Amino acid sequence: MCGICGIQPFSPRLKPPEGWVAGMCRRMAHRGPDEERLHVEPGVALGFARLAIVDLDGGHQPLASEDGTILALANGEIYNHRQLRRELEARGHRFRSRTDVEVIVHLYEEEGTGALRRLRGMFALALWDRRRRQLLLARDRLGIKPLYYTASPRLGFAFASEVRALLALPGVEVRPNLAALDDYLAYRFVPGGETFFEGIRILEPGRFLVVREGRVREGVYWRLPEASRESPPVEPPDPACERVYAAELAAVLEESVGLHLQGDVPVGLLLSGGLDSATLLALAAPRSRQPLHTYSLGFTRQGEPLPGFWELEEARELARRFGTRHHEVVVETATLPERLPALVEALEEPLGDPTIFPLERISEEVHAHGRVVLSGEGADELFGGYAVYQAPFALPPLRRLPAPLRLRLAAWLERLPAGVPGRNWARRALLPVDAWYRCVGGAFDPVARRRLYAPVLREQFARAVRQEAEPAPLPDPVARMLELDVACMLPNDTLLKADKLTMAHSVELRVPFLDDAVVELAARIPSRLKVRRRALKHVLRQAMAGQLPADILQRRKLGFTAPVERLLRGELRPLVEDLLLDRRLAERGLFDPREVARLVRRVTRPVARSASRADSLAARQVFALLMLELWYRRFVDRGAAEGEREAEAPPRTGEGVPATAENA
Repeated sequence: MCGICGIQPFSPRLKPPEGWVAGMCRRMAHRGPDEERLHVEPGVALGFARLAIVDLDGGHQPLASEDGTILALANGEIYNHRQLRRELEARGHRFRSRTDVEVIVHLYEEEGTGALRRLRGMFALALWDRRRRQLLLARDRLGIKPLYYTASPRLGFAFASEVRALLALPGVEVRPNLAALDDYLAYRFVPGGETFFEGIRILEPGRFLVVREGRVREGVYWRLPEASRESPPVEPPDPACERVYAAELAAVLEESVGLHLQGDVPVGLLLSGGLDSATLLALAAPRSRQPLHTYSLGFTRQGEPLPGFWELEEARELARRFGTRHHEVVVETATLPERLPALVEALEEPLGDPTIFPLERISEEVHAHGRVVLSGEGADELFGGYAVYQAPFALPPLRRLPAPLRLRLAAWLERLPAGVPGRNWARRALLPVDAWYRCVGGAFDPVARRRLYAPVLREQFARAVRQEAEPAPLPDPVARMLELDVACMLPNDTLLKADKLTMAHSVELRVPFLDDAVVELAARIPSRLKVRRRALKHVLRQAMAGQLPADILQRRKLGFTAPVERLLRGELRPLVEDLLLDRRLAERGLFDPREVARLVRRVTRPVARSASRADSLAARQVFALLMLELWYRRFVDRGAAEGEREAEAPPRTGEGVPATAENA
């Protein structure tokens, strides 16, 4: 929907320079190409770059309360704004626009920070309370929309939708946060509130900040519901229980999709041909006021479809069935290396996830036809769509061994090479979920990280591999895996890249599976109804049984991904060798150049046999290192000093004046 930013000096009498916040907005012009608005007064400066979607003529921000004492900015969508508006009007509140953001102002007047619990949607918001002279910041429950912040004596407290806006401010320098390095190498992303920029943090999902005269208080307004803690997966599930949950899920998804179609511009859909996007299409097509635009992508190499990464026929079949205006994006793999610098620029931080390639390219296609698109993110994590969720069904006899013996066996397996068949499955059977699952899709385990680091970092990041004590038993390991993915991978990888890469092309991505009501229901559904020994997302398939044909319901998992192993051996090989074997990487002093060279040789060698699991792991490792080195060269080596000239340019409002409480 937009980009938001602002500054609160530590002294309430100081008035931030208008040029500072104007420069922040200009750095985020891609998030809001339609309008720029500023509000500056003693104690605060607010900036808004708008992508107009709701109330195209009247949704200017910041939005003010009737008496002008409350000002609000928000990035995202409040899907229950009509219901809230009726309730607030009944209490006597007067609205000046049709925009969803205005309900935030009036709801805050009624309930203070308690208003956050009433908002159903995706959002990052900022609210300036003139009476209390305080700033309220909040991020939605699942972390769909990002919000960054920093503070310094000269600047005060500053926030923005993107890091680049904070880097436009004087005194905010680019310094790598080495505390985040170990987590990045483990996960391929940075979890929690840390970023790769020292001194810049990201507000965690479901949390808020209250900032007043230099004092910052953090609070939690929502926590992920505790999953059903029933016994380990049992088959078959109770048929009556299954029917009840499937019917409830179908109803909640139908409501969610209807809410996510709201807006004054056309809404499209990313269509892979798999169950998740087919579900959204089946629910959205009858409710859309005009034929949906759908978008699919396939890879070619030297003009020929790439097996395993060509799903256009499946998506085309669905589009024909539901009568959409379908668009196919064909990506030649030879063009991918030249797109990497723009990807690193848009992401702002290292992210070792190759799905960035198709997502960025398809976002460019969506921009040519619209500005809002639905996507199936979250369905796998809520309803059990990954094969690893079936790990608890494997090797059950190992789970019955005494705890000390299980831990000793797991430690012995840890010392085996990563590609040994059965190593990972056995470790998963021996260890509690929390001991192995957090990094299951990551790059470097603790042993590999120690081997990779230069001696100084090796000592700094030394971690014990073995478990020191027997953790508390978890009755349902599948439920725990789902919890970890929703709490960790979704906000810090899946949703963050989705926001950055779509907004880089001025496109708003909406995720109906992550609607608040869907998430709450998913937490109540026992894992045995989601993951079975030979079936994934079982309850979702049952919920859609009346609306999708059997061939689609049984179709294997499809999705937007990229052939990273083939790319590293082919199109990306020159770039990998130029960057990772270069003297500059060795001079950073982070890694042992010999270990980096060994990994590069492994992934760039010609294929003499079928790829092994160890080859796949090495590819993840090298791609993670490649993205890290590209980030260093763009943000650290080159720096971020572009903002000085931008700060002097006038706003993009067309009116030439900053917004105020009276004209907002």
